[in-house]
Amino acid sequence: MAGTVTEIKHNPGKPDQSFSCRLLYHGGSRMVISYRSTRAYLQGDIRIPPGTLTLAYYEEGLPYVLWKMLGPDGNLVGHYVHLCDRVRIGPDRVEYDDQLLDLWFFPDGDCRVLDEEELQQACDRGLIETGTADRIRTSAEYVRRRIHTITADFDALLDSRGLSRNAG
Repeated sequence: MAGTVTEIKHNPGKPDQSFSCRLLYHGGSRMVISYRSTRAYLQGDIRIPPGTLTLAYYEEGLPYVLWKMLGPDGNLVGHYVHLCDRVRIGPDRVEYDDQLLDLWFFPDGDCRVLDEEELQQACDRGLIETGTADRIRTSAEYVRRRIHTITADFDALLDSRGLSRNAG
C-alpha cells in the first residue's frame, strides 16, 4: 500500500505544519505512516540522528499520536508521544490538533515530559483553558502508565500487517 499521505499538525497560536510521509497502512480510523529524516534534529533536548526512521500511529478518538523512532542502525532511539485532540483520517491525509505537551520514552522505559512550559504559556495567553490543560496532563499520565501496552499493541499491528518495523 505504498503511497504518499500528508500529515497536518494544527498548533494553538502558531501556523499549521504539513509533512509529506509514506503511507504504510490505512485502516479507516487508523493509519500508519513513515518518515526518514535526512538530517539530525532535536526533540526537546534529545538529539535524533540523521537517517532516523519514524513509524507513526494515528487513531481517531485517541488523545495521542505515537511515533516509534529507529536509528539508521535499526535500533530503537525512543518513542515520542504527541498529546493531541481530534485526530482526523482521510484517504490521503491525517490531521490532528496539537495539545503542546509531549512525552519522550527512552529505550530503557524512562520518560521525559517535554514542553510543559509551552503548555503553561498557552494557558497564560488564553490559547488553552485551564480545564483543557488539566485534561492534557491527565492524558499524559494515562500514556505514561500504559506506554508498554501502547507500544506492544503498535508492534503487533505492524507485525499483523506484514510491515517491517524498519519499513521506510
